[in-house]
Amino acid sequence: MANIIDLQIQSTASDGKNTPRELVSMAQKTGLEVMALTDHDTVAGLEEALAAGQELGIRVIPGIEISAEEHGVHILGYGIDYRDPKLLEITARFKEERTERAKKILNNLKTNEGFIVEWEDVLREAKDAATITSPHVVYAVINRKENQEKLSRDGVKNKQDFYEKYLADSGPNEVKREHFSAQQAIELIHSLGGVAIWSHPAIHFLKNYDQLEKFLTELLAWKIDGLEVFSPSHTEDDVEFLTGLVQKYFLLRTAGSDFHASDPASKPNELGLHSAQNVGDFNTYGFSTDDIIPRLDDALARWRAQAN
Repeated sequence: MANIIDLQIQSTASDGKNTPRELVSMAQKTGLEVMALTDHDTVAGLEEALAAGQELGIRVIPGIEISAEEHGVHILGYGIDYRDPKLLEITARFKEERTERAKKILNNLKTNEGFIVEWEDVLREAKDAATITSPHVVYAVINRKENQEKLSRDGVKNKQDFYEKYLADSGPNEVKREHFSAQQAIELIHSLGGVAIWSHPAIHFLKNYDQLEKFLTELLAWKIDGLEVFSPSHTEDDVEFLTGLVQKYFLLRTAGSDFHASDPASKPNELGLHSAQNVGDFNTYGFSTDDIIPRLDDALARWRAQAN
């Protein structure tokens, strides 16, 4: 049975390859009933997505995915007041920080690796994106013909290969950016009347479930609302473990494809998992998702009442 919800999708407003309107149209064609647009550190695509949702009969939940400093985790915010001046001020700062980081990564790739690439190439890849991200730099390098021989020699065929070869977290080309703390992200989301969810938690503690649960207890102290249980980044073992945590700590669970772009050339990661090739593309391993939206709506009603 095909999925009818998808609560994590990225658009051209951040590092996705499809516009918000295109994503809503894809959701309609795929048979989705509810989707959330959750661009990285920006809400710039929400007006377009919500308008398209009204036109095409798809419920679009306004969302965001905030990068947090601890363990590189991401916190999803659902049902937020995306027009709030405080949020817009914070996302403007995020935009500046991401731009500076992209420029430093670009310089490292030129200096350390000898790639031919300029900032204008990055801007061309970013097009109308509200936020410039590292994938824009990667595509700028990959799409310069002068770099093809080196990329081929190093066995780099796609974006995933590029990250593994040249932008590993501990490598010389990666640049850490200033992040919100997870506590700040959760508190911000709640102040906007939204629900805070830990995005694809299993990828941050690969198979180290004890460490994952230990960090979850920290998030619980800051009133995290739930976990993204279903994701292309999660194995069946991950889903079973996360389901147990949801039940143990009385949390919400969500499901999302983390869709950025269709990439037939993508290869399995170290867990044998593929990235989503379309919206709604994630495995539930036989678990029901029927209660996800009703429970999310109940939680949103509670946080909106508190925010007001």
